[in-house]
Amino acid sequence: MFKSIKYAFAFFVLLGGLLIAGIQAYAVNITAENNSCVRCHLALSSTSFVGTKSHSWNGSIHQEHGVTCDKCHGGDPAAKSERLAHVGVFSSSNPDSDVYYKNIPKTCGKCHGAEYYKFTQSFHYKKLETTGQGPNCVTCHGSMVTSVLQPDDLANVCERCHNARLGVFPYVPEKAKAVLLLLQENKSLLSADKKLYTSKADLKLLDTAQANISSARLEWHTFDLDAILRYLQNAYGSLEQLNQPAKTAVQKKPAAKKK
Repeated sequence: MFKSIKYAFAFFVLLGGLLIAGIQAYAVNITAENNSCVRCHLALSSTSFVGTKSHSWNGSIHQEHGVTCDKCHGGDPAAKSERLAHVGVFSSSNPDSDVYYKNIPKTCGKCHGAEYYKFTQSFHYKKLETTGQGPNCVTCHGSMVTSVLQPDDLANVCERCHNARLGVFPYVPEKAKAVLLLLQENKSLLSADKKLYTSKADLKLLDTAQANISSARLEWHTFDLDAILRYLQNAYGSLEQLNQPAKTAVQKKPAAKKK
């Protein structure tokens, strides 16, 4: 009986593997030749609104990873007619649309779960939810190419709300720029140190630095600059210890007793 259960279990594992492989193959197929959204939209003129967006998607990291139009906008990419393909697709100005400005974080969060969770902890997210005036993912990363802001660009984006005229924490743009520069510096140091230090003790320190830098990058989505700084300080502290001999405590000899 034990053997029959074992063989039955093995059969279901194999069957499950084949089903998963089939689903994955179907998904890859749909995101390539047979996706009607991609096929039709890329045929549009690059000067039209939808055509411009589609051509921006082509060659982007989303295109590279098979994230097609329907993943964010809805619709049926396997449909044979334009009408059926657009069922469930709403204008971005419609609150029911997944790309309505308030819904964008949740839509992006389908794939970027950790970043979405961090963003929901931020004051910016609460501002977006309550007044509609806070930033969303597109504010910093764009909608198609998922750009990563450089320090000067970041300061300019922050300055739209954080400036002396509005009186809303006007120091934030320069502070954010400085923190991002520190993050980039730590990443460069880590990259160089990985090529130089290979001992077991050094690798442990490099892993610790990497973990702190990764946490700092994730913490950007809370916009807590002080928390980001703490992670970067920890990372730099680990990098400073690389290839340094262990410090041993110097024990003082007890003073000789006077006779």
